[in-house]
Amino acid sequence: MAVAYTPAIAEVIEKLETGNPLPTLVPQNAWNTELTDALESSSLDELFEGTSLKNSTFGEAIKSGLLLWNDALDESHTISQGLMNQTGSYWHGIMHRREPDYPNSKYWFGRVGTHPIFPALRERALELFKEISNPSDALANIGQTIASQENWDAYQLIDWCEAAEGDSDSDVTRFLQQVQAEEIKLLLAYSYQNAI
Repeated sequence: MAVAYTPAIAEVIEKLETGNPLPTLVPQNAWNTELTDALESSSLDELFEGTSLKNSTFGEAIKSGLLLWNDALDESHTISQGLMNQTGSYWHGIMHRREPDYPNSKYWFGRVGTHPIFPALRERALELFKEISNPSDALANIGQTIASQENWDAYQLIDWCEAAEGDSDSDVTRFLQQVQAEEIKLLLAYSYQNAI
């Protein structure tokens, strides 16, 4: 999903793609505290640089998502808990999955229901899996599960993240980090397209 972000947002995304391309499933603290401070102090007018916003809730969702990608969970949560739409619930659910508070994450994904990015996320997950040579049995099972299901299952992703917790070196964890990064990018793009 190619999106022409404003220069201010594109600059933040470039920093994150360069420095934190695969955020951990359960971060211990923010990746870049200066970036957290800059995002928190930026108004939507500054982030969107004069581009007129048709929906400020989605504008705030961008800010929440960028903070979440930066592993600034508390700061992201402060915003996402006030976003009263499906996409706000999605950002909120990811935050709790990474916290980790898996039952609370499932609650928020229950409020998400079926999100418009799910089909693209399923396709990207399958593409990522196909790029892996000699997957472990655990990862092969995950790949087969994704392929066998017609729709993306956000609850299943939560369960896989919970099962992988504390196993930072496995191919399963790396795959889940890749899927999570794609999820964040797709949700940012969706939020942006609905904000302007």
